[in-house]
Amino acid sequence: MRFMTWNVWGRFGDRWPRRQRAIAETVRAQRPDFLALQETWRGNGQLQADQLGFELGMSAVFAPSRMPRDPDPDVRLGLGILSRFPLRAVEQHTLSTGTVALRAEIRLGEAGLHFITSCLDWEENHQRERFEQASSLASLVSELRARGDDVVVAGDLNAPPDCPELEPLLAVLDDCWQRQVYDGVTYSSCNPYLGNGEWLEDHRIDYILANDGLVATDSRLAGFDEDHGRPPSDHYAVVTDVPVA
Repeated sequence: MRFMTWNVWGRFGDRWPRRQRAIAETVRAQRPDFLALQETWRGNGQLQADQLGFELGMSAVFAPSRMPRDPDPDVRLGLGILSRFPLRAVEQHTLSTGTVALRAEIRLGEAGLHFITSCLDWEENHQRERFEQASSLASLVSELRARGDDVVVAGDLNAPPDCPELEPLLAVLDDCWQRQVYDGVTYSSCNPYLGNGEWLEDHRIDYILANDGLVATDSRLAGFDEDHGRPPSDHYAVVTDVPVA
């Protein structure tokens, strides 16, 4: 089964309609079974997740969440999940400090698979908030695992892997990224959409995490230059293949 996560940068920048098309082309090329979106937009009677789902033949759900404000006051940013499988249940969870996680469940025989996405606080001085949010996510994961179900968490955690803020979550889930020559930088100073001196630049801050027993066979980045030689977002996407029984 193929999982993908991507912070798609809302409608920021004057190229966002072109970025939207490039995002769809990138996802189509990767062919994920599950796609998690952060900073996906809703506005003017439209949902980016629904548009992508229609183009790609996937079911889509959306939840507003604490995100940077879009320049258009009528546009709300949040989380999205797209799935090639019928969704048995969808639920929005409020984490510590008011941020949100979006969960979608499918059935695999007698067991379930829960796919969860969230975006932790991005501010540099919000270490405590990120720790509390990661702790809330870890509690949700433990509750779902107690039922015997598998859990995959995918999202923008706004912290590198060695930051203590992520310790609660990494205590209950395994990081699916397989260390390679290039260590998976998803927020790169090579990306022209980043500002100068971003505190998280040149770090891997986007993740796919899975419970023990689900072992990734391949991990890679996507979304480098599909927008006429430019990336479609200020983040690169993460794609992971995980055999699921």
